[in-house]
Parts: sequence; C-alpha cells; structure tokens
Amino acid sequence: MNIAVCIKQVPDTHTIRIDEKRMTIVREGGDNVINALDCVALEAALDLKARRGGSITVLTMGPPQSEEALREALGYGADTAILLSDPAFAGADTLATSHVLARAISRLEPFPDLILCGKQTSDSDTGHVGPQIAEELDLPQVCGVDEIHLEENALVVKRLSDGLVETFRLSLPALLTVSNALCAPRRPSFGDLEAAFSMGSVRTWRLDDLGLNPDEVGASGSATWVVKLRSAPPKARGEIVSGPTQDLVDRLIKKLEALSVIDEESRSQ
Repeated sequence: MNIAVCIKQVPDTHTIRIDEKRMTIVREGGDNVINALDCVALEAALDLKARRGGSITVLTMGPPQSEEALREALGYGADTAILLSDPAFAGADTLATSHVLARAISRLEPFPDLILCGKQTSDSDTGHVGPQIAEELDLPQVCGVDEIHLEENALVVKRLSDGLVETFRLSLPALLTVSNALCAPRRPSFGDLEAAFSMGSVRTWRLDDLGLNPDEVGASGSATWVVKLRSAPPKARGEIVSGPTQDLVDRLIKKLEALSVIDEESRSQ
C-alpha cells in the first residue's frame, strides 16, 4: 500500500507572532513543530504499512525551514519526503494550498492508494485542506476518522458524529482526515532522528516542477484574505449562586431574559 501523508509545520502555540501588514503568521525564526493531528496521520500510515507493506511519502508546503518537519517525519519511519517551496506559494489560503498539494500528489508515481491528513491544524483550525485535496483529485473521502480497518481492496472506517458512530466502506484510492482518537503517535528514537537529519534526503518541488502558474497559487490564487485580526475578549468570571431551587430557577430565567436568550412567550410555554 502506497500512502501519502500531508503534514504541516506550525508555530508552537506559545511563540506565535503575526505579521500585521500581511495578516499572516510569521513562520521564520520561531519555535515550530509538526501539527499534532498530522503526527496521528503519520502514525496511522506507519501502522498500515506494517500490516500491508508499501511505502510512505510525506509532503508539506512551506518555507525552506519546513524541511525540518519532513526530516523529523523520516525519523518516524516515512520513506520519502517532498518539500513544496517557492516564493510564489506565500500567502496562500486553504484553497491555494490544497491546489499545490493536490498537484504534487497527482505527480507521485505510483499514485497513492491512500492519502492521510490531520483533521485540522493548530494555526488555522479550518479543516479545509484535506477535503479540498480530495475534491480536486476526485477521490472518495471521510473526515475525522477514529478507526481504520483494512479489507482486500477497500477500507472500513468509523467516526463519531453528533454522538453516533458512523461506518463507511471506501474503495481505493481514497483520502481520510484523522482525529486524535485514532491512535497515539510514537516517539522516534534519537538515533532515527539523527540519521534523518544527517543522511535523510528531502526533494524540493517548486512552481515550475509542478507545472503551475503564479496566478493560481499563493495570495494570487487565494479565494479568501485576512483583513483584520483582533484578540479574543477575556472570558467573564462565572457566578456561583446558592439557595432554594425555585429561587435559583427564577434567577436563571431572569438572567436569560436579560440576555435575550429567551422571551416571555417562550417562558410561558
């Protein structure tokens, strides 16, 4: 089974900095890690490879420093690493990012039997990239899976949705995004990481390598732009009340009415 895993290097949440002129996250010079759910996707790929054989290709789009994330993935046990890096890719929204990743995956030989992505990333939290890759490649997809079972030429996957367990059977090739309930990522040994950083090979594909035009990638190829950023308002302190049950109910209803959550008509019902 040949598997492609899309990963992303994200800023450590404690060191995020914003370029307020470009309205983008500053990725250079800070502490960066592999997105946690992408590590889950990579672990799932390693498990499937152990059971079925094959190879794992990891891909990421980002600045040159994103090579660190790919080398770390090689230390986990991936076979091939591809960095998609070009100044033209800068400023991409999820649509332009998915376009570059889909084009790169379409050029893998052989075409992967399975594409795995984390359900979302800690820096943007949209959950768009995986589904958009699947749409562009015209592949069946299931998002947020927390169980994967192998069949001969298919997968049976499960996910929890609105308190119910949904089960899907997919023919291959297909794309899955994974939740953190799927598995716990392993910790690569120091020796494996040292070998990946000293001897592991990372291929770089640029705009021309993918046969893309500048106007379909980066900020030019994006359908959305960030126009304003603001800090989330501080949470108000909760109020603890005590007293007879009926008095507490009356107080709660009055507060909900004051907040326009309920009105007098709904109260009478």
